Amino acid sequence: MEKICEELDLPEHKQSLKEATLFLDNIKYSPVKTKYNKKENWDAISIRGYGDDIGDILKPGVLKSGVDEKATLRWTYLYEESALLPIKEILSHIPAELERVRIMRLRAGTSVKKHTDKVDKDIKSGRIVRIHIPLRTNENVHFYLWEGKTAHSFELQTGKYYYVDVSKPHAVHNKALFDRLHLVVDVFNNPKIKNLIKQAEEM
Repeated sequence: MEKICEELDLPEHKQSLKEATLFLDNIKYSPVKTKYNKKENWDAISIRGYGDDIGDILKPGVLKSGVDEKATLRWTYLYEESALLPIKEILSHIPAELERVRIMRLRAGTSVKKHTDKVDKDIKSGRIVRIHIPLRTNENVHFYLWEGKTAHSFELQTGKYYYVDVSKPHAVHNKALFDRLHLVVDVFNNPKIKNLIKQAEEM
């Protein structure tokens, strides 16, 4: 079976995430605009994206975003925020050019319904690969990916790097008593990333 969620062999970060997550708890997030998030329990902020504001979480051509087709990638002020130095360290270990970099939050006791991310043509084509790094999670957060009609459950560990094939149907149920925080990094696919995924599949 093709692997749809695999831990990548990348260096572990050395800095504590505690200060970073406390900082991230006190920022205004923007809801992910999708029919799977009508109650707006799933939201995000931008560290790198197609706008200067941390609320600019969308990209041109996706979900009627209204983002200018000529918009270019840039870092928001969060990239230089001292409390988020562990995030900067994590990003430095990824051997690829970065596209969007977001913090995605799922509120305690809520869910994201089954969906795919193929609305992003770069995800669908494989030009972009999505990596998830949990910043705060536990065993009560259940992440599901479907291969055909079969659902597979994954327990993602804090601080680890995971390739996730989000072109496949997936869903999340946060049964924890706290908000789940993930660093979600979209990277431009390249031979090093392909090799990391291949190595993970062979383990």
